Amino acid sequence: MSQKFKTLPRRQRTLTPPVETTDQTLEHTVEPIQVVGMRPAWGLPSSSPFCLKLETWLRMEKIPYTPIALTKPPRSDTGKVPYLLRADGSTVADSNFIISTMAKEFHIDLAHGATAEERARTHLILRTLEESLYFVAVWERWQQAEYWPTTREAIFGYLPPVLRQLLAMTIRRKMLASLQGQGIARHDPVRIAAIGQADLAALSTLLGERPYFHGDRPGVADASAYGTLANLLGFPHATPLKRAVERHANLVDFCGRMNKAYWSEVHGDEIEENVRMLSCPEFASRIPLDRRTG
Repeated sequence: MSQKFKTLPRRQRTLTPPVETTDQTLEHTVEPIQVVGMRPAWGLPSSSPFCLKLETWLRMEKIPYTPIALTKPPRSDTGKVPYLLRADGSTVADSNFIISTMAKEFHIDLAHGATAEERARTHLILRTLEESLYFVAVWERWQQAEYWPTTREAIFGYLPPVLRQLLAMTIRRKMLASLQGQGIARHDPVRIAAIGQADLAALSTLLGERPYFHGDRPGVADASAYGTLANLLGFPHATPLKRAVERHANLVDFCGRMNKAYWSEVHGDEIEENVRMLSCPEFASRIPLDRRTG
């Protein structure tokens, strides 16, 4: 069932991850990191898989940050979000490059002692999530007529009506062109759904009975998987992709595990390990106002 939301202002404040901060983190944190990204939507901290991925990774590594909601064209050299905004005005764009930059500055081992084979596995998981499944999700949200109004409201709903309509139409035209260029939109809907279902089945198999894709401890692949899967499950329509995720209990449980570990103050400590409740109207009332769209 479709649900409309009115975007509320997102306060610029420092978020300290809900875990004890280590001396190493304090040693490297002079000012909170500013992360510019998409606004919250559908009970999620961000409607962008990549923004949610980055924020989750920062929480995983206990790095305090300040989320900044995008209200004008991105200042990043890629023209996309998320991006880091430094005190000197410089930026770092692309979630993967931001993570690798932060890892160097905070002396974090992204591999966590993984073998070459395990690092290759992580690389392939990221490619599946970010270079294949992502475009199926974008096609559903931006091209499909029945889902576009919900996407439009979540991303552009805070703008005045005339500007909202103009900007939404312009950005949507660019997004549809990029889907044609990437190739996913050249297929028929049945084939596109099959591509997404195959990606999800592969991810479910790779996760297996592990708590995280990286094993007992979450890594970059887990942050990316959460950013993507939580967005699919949180979208307030029973899309083919959302139903496909729900068929894999281990993927749903994985999202619930990540919710409790890193987003308890947003999702509530009492949340069941099932992010399908994110689409329930009652759930939005439990989200702090500065993190809510609705």
